[in-house]
Amino acid sequence: MIERSRFNAEDFLVDSTFQQYCAGTDKLCIEYWEKYIKAHPEQADVIAEAKRLHFILSGNKRSVFTQLDKLKLNLNSEAKTSKLSKSYTWLKVAAAIVVVISISFFYRGYVSQNKPSGVLQAQTFKTKGGERKKITLSDGSIVLLNAQSSLSIAEGFNEAKREVILKGEAYFDVAHNKNKPFKVHTSDFDINVLGTAFNVKAYPDEISSEATLIRGLITMEAVNGNGSIITLKPSQKVTFYKTIAVASKQKTLKPEAARPEITINHYTLIKDSTIVETAWTQNRIEIYDQNFDDIKSVLEKWYSVDIKFTDPDIEKYRFTATFSHESIDQVLSALQKVENFKYEIKGNQVIISK
Repeated sequence: MIERSRFNAEDFLVDSTFQQYCAGTDKLCIEYWEKYIKAHPEQADVIAEAKRLHFILSGNKRSVFTQLDKLKLNLNSEAKTSKLSKSYTWLKVAAAIVVVISISFFYRGYVSQNKPSGVLQAQTFKTKGGERKKITLSDGSIVLLNAQSSLSIAEGFNEAKREVILKGEAYFDVAHNKNKPFKVHTSDFDINVLGTAFNVKAYPDEISSEATLIRGLITMEAVNGNGSIITLKPSQKVTFYKTIAVASKQKTLKPEAARPEITINHYTLIKDSTIVETAWTQNRIEIYDQNFDDIKSVLEKWYSVDIKFTDPDIEKYRFTATFSHESIDQVLSALQKVENFKYEIKGNQVIISK
């Protein structure tokens, strides 16, 4: 195990207790890290840098306890100079709390209604079905945009900050700039980056969205969540399951699956060291023990077709396969050798039956 004395700022940032210390959300963590810092003055600079980065990545949110202490200080100061009665002072405290809570709820409501559309857009790149684009941003960052996706660059990008809005899927290789964190807005979550490589898949018509970290460090926060922040380590993948079934799927989620759910796993690495989640950047479709219903959306976007199943049992067929330059006809023909089904192609319509 690596000793903390050899940690850099990013190593401290991925420690959950250090995150809680920086956020000021757990008194035990705060006490522990305050003692640790006193006992290790030689690490003061590294820890200070880690705290600064956490402050940036968490959206410049101050400690809950720091804000509370400041509120108490202000109230005490007012109490010393005020000639109002004690009961009236408590009314002021109650009013202040109500105002803070009201502002908090108003802000969350505003955010949930305006993200990511609240960010002014200066330029938008789009791809059609079966199309992929490579985009070089003004800061030197590289973005590979997958099929049926759009990337909007925020107004004033790379001036004071770097923000983009993604609908669909993209692979980001972000140029490092600690003074200008890179932020990706999606309809389900926001991602804060310093300099790293990661994949984001957030199609509006799919029931889940995901972010996969290849290298570096990112933090992720659900748009309609409780404000908690997830820090990802390299090789980790976060999957966010939406709260309602997607209309295009025309399905009803089971009651136990109707609530929001976030899972953290590792990306899928196959025998030739290919990462399944980013294989599309190499012009490959990697199917790894997936059911037909999951594969359906991939094939629809890759080949710009509309696939219909005539029997729900077909959706449960599972496959593992690799495709690169094959046509949709060749792909389905190959899958037929694994499971017994029939298909018919009429223009961009594909009908699959038993």
